[in-house]
Amino acid sequence: MNMLNKMALSAVSGVLLGCSQPAQAQSDDSVVVLQYHHVSSSTPAVTSIDPETFREHLQYLKDNNFNVIDITTARDAIEKNGELPEKAVVITFDDGYQNVYENAVDALEEFEMPYTVFVNPELMRKHSGHYMGWEELKDIQQNGATIANHGQTHAHLIRQQPGESDEEWRQRMHDDIVTAQKAIDENLGQQQKYFAYPYGEYNNELRALLKEWGFHAFAQHSGPWSRWSEDTVITRFPASGIYANLKTLKTKLNSKAMPVVDYQPEEPLVAHSNAQPTISVTLQEGETLNDMRTDALRCFAGGSVLEPKWESETRFSIMLKNDINIGRSRVNCTAPSASGTGYYWYSVALIRPNESGSWPD
Repeated sequence: MNMLNKMALSAVSGVLLGCSQPAQAQSDDSVVVLQYHHVSSSTPAVTSIDPETFREHLQYLKDNNFNVIDITTARDAIEKNGELPEKAVVITFDDGYQNVYENAVDALEEFEMPYTVFVNPELMRKHSGHYMGWEELKDIQQNGATIANHGQTHAHLIRQQPGESDEEWRQRMHDDIVTAQKAIDENLGQQQKYFAYPYGEYNNELRALLKEWGFHAFAQHSGPWSRWSEDTVITRFPASGIYANLKTLKTKLNSKAMPVVDYQPEEPLVAHSNAQPTISVTLQEGETLNDMRTDALRCFAGGSVLEPKWESETRFSIMLKNDINIGRSRVNCTAPSASGTGYYWYSVALIRPNESGSWPD
């Protein structure tokens, strides 16, 4: 029986994917999205998880009654006020490396866990064998995987090229993103429009284009996906490299979404001179906020622990102690649940360019 048939059988019997027991009646209001890249022992450590550790992740999810659901099930529940299962998780892979097909797919099918692979069609064409090809993608799609868009070239999309006008940049974004979706649809049939930002980099102009083109877009800074998430900035927890450690990943898997309704800076790309941007966050009143231990809320930037300055019962700000590095960084804020069921988690993405307007990969 292939994975699609197993999914159908599970749905009929009321057993949610990825569980060792039927899901409890209790529902949740957020889902943890895990982000992987390579599944290999011989690829760059920073973006890799070895096959044995990856299997340990899946075993942990099963043994601890996490409900691994597909990305569209999560989206529909969040956007249509449906019920998410308790301890919901979505699994994603960026880039579609061949080693995912070789070292992860069998384990995912064995555990009957759906997953999403974000691919770059142009890189697939240029580097055959390094990435999964269309036949491998058809194979995993037929067995329950979702294939989604990572752009044609995995470029730093928000960097305008020398002398490039705004209109030329918008056309280049169309050529990179929309044509990638066309290639995916032509080879695999019409797909849902999900996009993962290369390097997790975005700005408001790119977000607006993706919204215009009908995409949900996924970033790389952390926090659960919930009704408070913006559909072009859906956060994920990296689970490769140093983040593959189950001891720290367990806390993230049990995290909850903070009810954030406004934040500053809204634009992740800050000026080079703005080395210590002030972070401001506004929370929504209600049951979720009442369960947050706001007195114990702390934020983390690099190695610094930052205490918030509360401007009202629902709004706090953070002053950084040190300059943020050139390139990508994030500020993570957490607060324990008063009911003792994990931590509420929120992350702000920041990109600081050098004096010439660039930054490292």
